[in-house]
Amino acid sequence: MNFTVIDKAKWARRECFEHFINNASCTYSITVNVDITNLIKFIKENNLRIYPVFTWISSKCINNQNEFKMGYDQNGNVGYFDYVSPSYSVLNDKTKVMADLCTEYSDNFKRFYTDMVSSLDKYKEDTTYTTPFAPNFYIVSCLPWFTYTSFNVNNEGSQPFLFPMVTWGKYFKDTDNAYKMPVTIQIHHAAADGYHCSLFYADMQEICSEPEKYLL
Repeated sequence: MNFTVIDKAKWARRECFEHFINNASCTYSITVNVDITNLIKFIKENNLRIYPVFTWISSKCINNQNEFKMGYDQNGNVGYFDYVSPSYSVLNDKTKVMADLCTEYSDNFKRFYTDMVSSLDKYKEDTTYTTPFAPNFYIVSCLPWFTYTSFNVNNEGSQPFLFPMVTWGKYFKDTDNAYKMPVTIQIHHAAADGYHCSLFYADMQEICSEPEKYLL
């Protein structure tokens, strides 16, 4: 895992970044209903689990854009990681309290899927199980109990959270008989604009439409 410090003197986004850090600090969220009809079929045919599958898809799309891999080094310099890994929520079936696990991102779907399934199964057997926390992370959460139209998290901290958060809800059958799932990305405006989010959703829809190209 490497971290590249941004040379602000040569950074095209410098003025935008400083404005949304110093003058109008804010995060924003966007929710889109992603068509997962072909993905659901693929998951069922290959006996896969949707949580690790969609976590990999989310991670793949996040890692396609440097704007979603931004953070700070130990000296407070802004830059971006060469990749980020998902920190994802798991539910304790007894206490109904969430815990967080992390699986290192791999561009190889099968490798990532195997690692995440292993962690989920270990936590299921023993809720004291944990994984190392990585500084190059972004947050994943899933609300499989209901669908929704919007989702927002209000961040608090001494330093702005530049990393994204991706959430999705229960999928549903639309009027066109397609399966749709609400997917939300939340990001600090200093790091990324709506344009970058449009690329995220375009990449996600491509993978969901042709999963055999990416998941085999």
